[in-house]
Amino acid sequence: MVETHISLSVNRLLNEDTYAIPLYQRNFAWTYDEIEQLLNDVADAFQENRDNYYNRDNYYYIGTLVVNKENDIFKIIDGQQRTTALNLIALALKHEFGFDRLKAVNLTFPARKKSNENIQKLFTKQKISEGDENELTRGYGHAKDALKKVLEERQLAPQSFVDYLFEKVIIFRSILPEDLDLNLYFERFNSRGEQLEAHEILKAQMMSKFGEDQEMAQKFARIWDACAEFDKPVASQFKMRRKRADDFQERERIFGWHFTNYSFHNIYNDIDFHQNERRKLSDILGKKINEKNIEVEKDFGDYTTIIDFPTFLLHVLAIAEGKKTDEIQLDDKKLLALFDIKNKDKTWVIEFSEFLLRIKHIFDNYIVRNSNTDSSSRNKDEWFLQKGTYYEYQPNGKAKEHYIVEERFTKNTFSDSEINQNIILLQSMFAVTFTANRDSRWLYEILQFLFNRIEELNQAEFAGSFKNFLEKMAVRYAEERLFTEDKSIKTYGEIPVYAFNFVDYVLWKNREELKKDYDIKFEDFKFAYRRSIEHWFPQHPNSDEIVEKMDDKFLHSFGNLCIITDSQNSKFGNLVPSAKYKQWEGIFNRQSLKLQMMADVTVKNDKWSIREIQFMEKEVERYVYDFCFS
Repeated sequence: MVETHISLSVNRLLNEDTYAIPLYQRNFAWTYDEIEQLLNDVADAFQENRDNYYNRDNYYYIGTLVVNKENDIFKIIDGQQRTTALNLIALALKHEFGFDRLKAVNLTFPARKKSNENIQKLFTKQKISEGDENELTRGYGHAKDALKKVLEERQLAPQSFVDYLFEKVIIFRSILPEDLDLNLYFERFNSRGEQLEAHEILKAQMMSKFGEDQEMAQKFARIWDACAEFDKPVASQFKMRRKRADDFQERERIFGWHFTNYSFHNIYNDIDFHQNERRKLSDILGKKINEKNIEVEKDFGDYTTIIDFPTFLLHVLAIAEGKKTDEIQLDDKKLLALFDIKNKDKTWVIEFSEFLLRIKHIFDNYIVRNSNTDSSSRNKDEWFLQKGTYYEYQPNGKAKEHYIVEERFTKNTFSDSEINQNIILLQSMFAVTFTANRDSRWLYEILQFLFNRIEELNQAEFAGSFKNFLEKMAVRYAEERLFTEDKSIKTYGEIPVYAFNFVDYVLWKNREELKKDYDIKFEDFKFAYRRSIEHWFPQHPNSDEIVEKMDDKFLHSFGNLCIITDSQNSKFGNLVPSAKYKQWEGIFNRQSLKLQMMADVTVKNDKWSIREIQFMEKEVERYVYDFCFS
């Protein structure tokens, strides 16, 4: 008899029973970031417990797998993304790292022929043609890259880590009753949503400190909910006046004229209180209070922030406690433990909520965001740094009409457009390099800098000092990532992605001089998520022409290396540089600046040889050395 509820190790999960992803489930959707985050979570648990490996309690639980059993096959109802990711990680460990812990693939995709074929081909290491690639093959590549990064950067012993992953990492499997109406289950599951997240529990714990004081509890909830709407400016979550002649509303009272106040105190006096007759637990934990009073705002757009709300809470807590950068913890699994609310009182909760609102307002105005859609003020995937400001007009242009007041979030944070763009590039350089929430210590440094200069934020000269701070920070990060001890540039196998992004920034800074020699639109450059390090002259050339093998000294030198997206890496394959350019000419204006320069040299010289590689290395060295050491 199969147990209804059981804890399974990863080894048992992947090597026992058969699981199916029903057709109604969405395709595998995890990106590199989610896979890396899962591996980092496991690595955290491994490092914390490696000295007590044989301790019977030394397990790490990674979540729940809800299934429905039919004819000895477990159909996955909830948990398919994590289960699929674990399969891909196991396959990458098998083929790329030599750890054969997977007996067979026990995951099937009914009615998805290509997915079934691809996962079996991945298991047997058969070649998958470009036209047959799908989310599973991309996921395999992400798993391979993430494993390499986590194992190398955290200096983990591979064998011990793999043993821990397969034997000590646990998933809880729950089998739904056979007589359960699945339609009813899905209806209830979808209406209820997923189980409470740690930050929702944290909110409830904080609200409990107010006891019977419902007014203060609701005002706290207003602040928390406003900050938790992480894809919207926090100021937009408070009511503002709609006519020039009206009295100031919450937004003006808290954030000031043009919403440029960052040093507010006692804001509970500025927040409206609306007594609700009765409140449900769901209202306390997840719903907005008096949502109808929050009017839809124009022009702040649809965008993505560089971290999520739980990680932001950890940043805020660390700033409030005055932590140094190397002291902070950014593991959201430890959120409740780090806050330790049982040892906090009502006064602390009030002060923290004010602090949270203050930092979120700074975050909205001074930290870059990435646009998800095209709009009147920005393009899709564009990095931007904009803040809210008043816009007043008379309806229909009639003098007798009242002036209408709107806030629009389309004004550059810094009036000097050159400096504004400079700061955008510096921040986005960090954002595309250190993509995981737990790797956002660079952001902590920035937020701490901004908070410590909170009284200077509106001063005209602050823009220049902020840019200088970011550039010095960028150089500091480059010193250990780009250069060897003797200040030469690192080579393949040693040099990380950040070094390439930093070089691109330096090249952009010198664009006016470089435009004299290169046919490149430097001003159109923007940072994007490019993670794959490519040999421009390939390691194993594939050409109709006879191509001599290049000495590793030049093949692996920085002058021959560039960064591209994972998908473009597979498209380039082993083509020689001239063939890469001819076949993919239309994509180069969206690539790394260094790659654009390498392509430009290849076209002009009609070749890419040792001479061109040496030239490119010296060309980059000249600008980088001048930027870093002059």
